[in-house]
Amino acid sequence: MPIVKIEMLPGRGQEAKQKVATEITNVLAREFEVDAAHIYVMFSEVAGGDWAVAGRFLGDPSTKPAKVTS
Repeated sequence: MPIVKIEMLPGRGQEAKQKVATEITNVLAREFEVDAAHIYVMFSEVAGGDWAVAGRFLGDPSTKPAKVTS
């Protein structure tokens, strides 16, 4: 039973998520030779204030990116 979890920022409509879920289900059913009824696709919407990239929270222009050292 394949499970696909997609974490993303909020704002995409149900229609767009439906298209993605259908496409992912079709690909996995075909490539893994599994019944589509056993494929789960979950969407989790994470607020920008709870998601940081390079030390900077998305949606917060006052936060400076983390200093990268090599």
